[in-house]
Amino acid sequence: MVHTPEHTVTPRLIKAYLDKVTSPELEKIGITPSSASFLGVIRHFHGISLKELSEILLVDKAHTTRMVGKLMDLGLVVNTAEGHQYSLELTEKGNEVAIKAKEINDAASRELYKDVTPEEMEVIRNVLFKMQKVIRKEQ
Repeated sequence: MVHTPEHTVTPRLIKAYLDKVTSPELEKIGITPSSASFLGVIRHFHGISLKELSEILLVDKAHTTRMVGKLMDLGLVVNTAEGHQYSLELTEKGNEVAIKAKEINDAASRELYKDVTPEEMEVIRNVLFKMQKVIRKEQ
């Protein structure tokens, strides 16, 4: 067993926890935590390109291309553009899966934050917003 100090909570630890908690439920609807993120962004940004999707999720284009290919093979995403361009949209099935995935992720987040007061949550949001500005500036 690996021991870490109780006060050490990193973004990677939070992601690992959320992935562990959500994976069994997401598997029931045929997706992974990673593909749930892609579906969520495509659902929010109708007609998004591969490049834009990569930038929002902070992943390389090769990974995005592979993931979108898998989602297309599952019948969850379609490319409405012609040629080598991409304009991604969810299919009806993809939209249903994306909504269910959001419900699963929201439930896991509520459980994670269940002991956090509204005041503490506001501080967390403010800190994360500041961090996001730095991350986005570096892109």
